[in-house]
Amino acid sequence: MTTIGLPRTLRAEFAVWRRGTVARLPLSGLAFGLVAIALFFAAGTEVSWSGALGFQNLWAVFAGPMLTALLVATAARVENASRGGGTWYRPVRPGFRRLSRFTVLATRSLLLNALAVLPLVLVIGALSDPTSIPWGRTAAIIVVLWASQLGVLSLLLWLSLHVGWLVVLGAGLMWTVLGVVLAESPSWAALPFTWLVRGVLPLIGTHANGIALEPGAALAAASPWPPTMLGAALAVPFLLLPRIRTATRAPRSKPVEPQLRWTSAEGERPGRPRVLAAVVVILRGTALRWLCPAAVALIGVWLTWHDPGRSVELFTLVVLPIGTLVLGLLAWYACAPGWRAIAARSTGTTKPALALTGVAIGITAAVSVASAAVYLVAGLPLADAGSIALTGTAVGAMLTAFSLWLAIRTSFATAVAVGVVGVLAGILIGGTEMQRTLWPLVPWAWADLLDRMLITVPVSIAAAAALGFAIATAARRAASR
Repeated sequence: MTTIGLPRTLRAEFAVWRRGTVARLPLSGLAFGLVAIALFFAAGTEVSWSGALGFQNLWAVFAGPMLTALLVATAARVENASRGGGTWYRPVRPGFRRLSRFTVLATRSLLLNALAVLPLVLVIGALSDPTSIPWGRTAAIIVVLWASQLGVLSLLLWLSLHVGWLVVLGAGLMWTVLGVVLAESPSWAALPFTWLVRGVLPLIGTHANGIALEPGAALAAASPWPPTMLGAALAVPFLLLPRIRTATRAPRSKPVEPQLRWTSAEGERPGRPRVLAAVVVILRGTALRWLCPAAVALIGVWLTWHDPGRSVELFTLVVLPIGTLVLGLLAWYACAPGWRAIAARSTGTTKPALALTGVAIGITAAVSVASAAVYLVAGLPLADAGSIALTGTAVGAMLTAFSLWLAIRTSFATAVAVGVVGVLAGILIGGTEMQRTLWPLVPWAWADLLDRMLITVPVSIAAAAALGFAIATAARRAASR
């Protein structure tokens, strides 16, 4: 049988991803750009090119790399769910297929970065003088962002051949965090993580933490191209690296206890306790069994070196919003493969959907109370710890239900993209002057508003209840897709 060549493989790969979630993901860059415009003016930042370019820091050091990782993870999830769409069994060389996939995702990554950077630049140019737009510097920022991400894109693409898409997304998060932490290390040239971030910092004029570079700083005069070229060159070895062949094992099926089945006997409708127990069993087999304790342990480790009163934002703006996003995604990811089978049972989908929502919210509440207890043991006053537990439970219930609804109603990629933008917006305005005026628009920062509990807690509870009914409706539609 004749092997299909690279040109045909490339054309086929672009045709496959021409529509669908991967093709729409670059629009999340545009969404971020529009949010950045609103936050730029709400923050009262000086309308200048230094201020506008410096405001790209959050995209450069976190949002951009994470959404690029989401591109790879989404493509891997679709590929595995469709079993390659038949291409696994065609006479196509694995190297051609991987290079074609890399080319498609790299093109989407370039569009993603351009749509995120250009909106704020165009608005500032329109308000000042369109002829003063620094097109050369703007183009350099886009190119540096894109080229430095090619290495991690190739790494994650190779990783997706061996592990699930959630692990790919987690690896992208770890790579991004290490890049931010070590970007200004003296030994950056020997640390591949830093190549993702270091090149763009002289162009936008900030440190990795967003603080403007001091006049005469060594980083301000550094060339952006050495780390950028290293980041791009990192793609080559992972494109050439073959897949590691592992022995496949037949999956072992565990017997299901009769009391945990969705139906107990023909024609009999199981009660709520049995449905809840089944949901608990399903979620018990996911990564939640160690992610939730790890989140609480992270707070405990942090508080051994930091004052609890000044570290409340670690939970309210970071752990809780990110945790609820991951919780909603994992909950639906665990149930989605068998949802049609569940719909065919006597329970229908309403009871399982409400049970899934209730268990997920219960997990959020347990983590919130446990985190508040850690703060209490670390020396936080009882009243403040109680406020953290209450707001964390209420706001966390709303965010968990929203993440779950979004994953069911749209797609995992959309839920992650919306969640990442929301978490970043919450971190950006949380604890700043912008929080006084913009807080109604950013629910991801509500847990930090302990002085507005009389508003945020009832609204969050009402929103969580409304989202519960929306989840039940979305679950019925999901069963018919």
